[in-house]
Amino acid sequence: LVRRIDGDLHYHLTENGIQFTFFTFRWMNNLLMRELPLQAIVRLWDTLFSEDSGGSGFEDFHVYVCAAFLKHFSETIQETSAEQLMLFLQELPTKEWGLSHMETLLSEAFILSTSFKDAQHHLTGTGAPM
Repeated sequence: LVRRIDGDLHYHLTENGIQFTFFTFRWMNNLLMRELPLQAIVRLWDTLFSEDSGGSGFEDFHVYVCAAFLKHFSETIQETSAEQLMLFLQELPTKEWGLSHMETLLSEAFILSTSFKDAQHHLTGTGAPM
């Protein structure tokens, strides 16, 4: 998905030996609780519960939230040296995030889910060119 939405970011991460599982495991396993302040977590989880009516909020929509998270910090990540990448990804500058930040992030995640939800080729990197 990241390769499709931000090829330069994907290239930077892979060229620097950063595997997505190095940092996304914690994001998925803890549902971003370590990355966001409580007010933002409550807003995020409210959306995940709302999107879960079809059984996909926590399983599917959260993936798009994480992709939107990466996209949000794309420029900074691409400017970060290889030595500092993992530190940055594990300690994102989100401690002061409030509702407006989450609204923007969730809006971007919704756009991504609408665009890619039924496009399984984003998982393999194959399919028609964009």
